[in-house]
Amino acid sequence: MSAPTNRVAPWEDFALRLIAIYKLLHAAFFIAVGFGLLRLRGHGGDVVEFLNVHIIIPYHLNPENRLIYWLLEKADTLTSHKLLLLGYAAFFYAALFAAEGIGLYLRKHWAEYVVIIVTGSLLPLEVYELFVKLAWWKFAAVVGNLLIVGYLVHRLLLDARFKARQNCEKPPRSTGDDPPRAGG
Repeated sequence: MSAPTNRVAPWEDFALRLIAIYKLLHAAFFIAVGFGLLRLRGHGGDVVEFLNVHIIIPYHLNPENRLIYWLLEKADTLTSHKLLLLGYAAFFYAALFAAEGIGLYLRKHWAEYVVIIVTGSLLPLEVYELFVKLAWWKFAAVVGNLLIVGYLVHRLLLDARFKARQNCEKPPRSTGDDPPRAGG
């Protein structure tokens, strides 16, 4: 028997590993966000005071700035219960991104499907956000996610063709119940 052929070129392996590291960085970010939200909840849930003491005053930010004012206004609506739910949501996303990243790093097909489904399902929202307010980072995120989904779909299609070709090349298995051949 011959050794199985390698169906992933070195550059494809590098691309899968790069996407995996990108997903693992997302997981680390959401873990940090989750712990940060739970820590804010531990401070009594007064997010406005926390932002004033630890960010706005030390960094000399103008609280009358439109963005800072909006941030403080939104932070004022956060209750302890909302912080807890947001923290759990952040940990859920962290677990999802970690599973995607580890699965892709180990070159598991289920991870490719999960990334396509999850990332592809969020693309319409990202495109909508891009049209609501155009920003370079939103555009970069949409293009990056489109490239990831497109590449993984391409990989899965190539793999399906490879498996179909292998199945066509295999001779049929003999069960021993075959009738004797004529002429032989």
